[in-house]
Amino acid sequence: MDMYIRWKENNRLPDTPPLVLELDGSPTLWTEGKIPTYSFTITLRRVLDDQQFWFRWESSIDPRKEEYILISHDPDSGNIEKVGIEDHSRYLPLLPTIHQFPDEPASFYVEEAKNTWDRSTINMRTSLPEIWARLVEPGRTYTLLWTGKEITYWDWGTPQQKKETKTKWPPILVPGGAHLTFTVREGRKPQIPSPPTPPPISPSDRVPGAPVLSLELSCSSTMSVYGDLNISTRVIYHSPSSDNESSQPITFHTWAFNPFDAFRVYRRLCPNQSDLKTENEWERFENDRSPHVFWDNPDRELNVAESEEGRFVTLYPGESWSNSWSFDLPDDLRPGEQLRYQFKGNTLDWWDWGTAEDHAQSIVTLPGSGIEPISHPKDNNNRPKAVIPASNVVEWTMSSD
Repeated sequence: MDMYIRWKENNRLPDTPPLVLELDGSPTLWTEGKIPTYSFTITLRRVLDDQQFWFRWESSIDPRKEEYILISHDPDSGNIEKVGIEDHSRYLPLLPTIHQFPDEPASFYVEEAKNTWDRSTINMRTSLPEIWARLVEPGRTYTLLWTGKEITYWDWGTPQQKKETKTKWPPILVPGGAHLTFTVREGRKPQIPSPPTPPPISPSDRVPGAPVLSLELSCSSTMSVYGDLNISTRVIYHSPSSDNESSQPITFHTWAFNPFDAFRVYRRLCPNQSDLKTENEWERFENDRSPHVFWDNPDRELNVAESEEGRFVTLYPGESWSNSWSFDLPDDLRPGEQLRYQFKGNTLDWWDWGTAEDHAQSIVTLPGSGIEPISHPKDNNNRPKAVIPASNVVEWTMSSD
């Protein structure tokens, strides 16, 4: 493949920062979907930790520029051949972005992440251009080769220090040679088995001496594939304990009932009611979307009596607290499919006897993210753990409305 490399190490010019490019990706491209997709990582690495500099770089791949080329390996002869593209092929590259070394982490990163951040590398995630993805054939092996490039838009210092962006001589040369080899396989990528999830919390897990609470769920029996589903929750305070029927109120933090990790969604494996083998088989749907929060925000001290943002609730026996929300579901749901939703059970992170007004002097510490449990006082001052068992299960059917 040496014959395809345009710029080599010995072509570097003096008085320019030395950069190298690295490629990292899977050894297999699966052909699932009409057009196969293959994502990989491009890493730019600064060889020497010396002077600060900035540069323009386009992370997407334009096959017409031949900074990257795709090479096909003949399985019989072992010969290699460059995969060409049609001259009239349409391709819309992304605009170049400005980067700088050392590469500093974003301001919202936690302090530990900032301390371990590798400031000598810049990582960019991109995909094999569609024009090549349409040409790859199952059973064949290909190599994506970086041939080298000159960076003419760069300068020492930071981009903020420059009044204008213009070309600079000599250019930074990023030598070729980095490559990524993969084999095309038919079908879908094998799924990694999910670890077994713990069973829902049972009422028998309640702790003696702790308040008795439960949660009920309700929702519509149908949901449009084009809309959202609204879930309603109702937390009921039954009594101060299983053997205490007094009217003693409690105040608690509502974190245990957050929609991010205290609830589970299940999808029926076979929506066909006549299929007896899979009639009662359900698969948990793992939502990879997480709430947008700043994890390095400073911790906050909250006064329980002020009940900031409705975080603390007071209930007397027989009373309830309600909440509701909508959530995202799999994109490939079809009319007729069935889903389930359940509160898996949880433990209150903070609770105490009395009303919120009784706790005018109670100060607790909430982590900066705002979605984590109370961090102080630890272990809720050793009060009995208030365990809320799993809720009822609600089901709904997807519709085309």
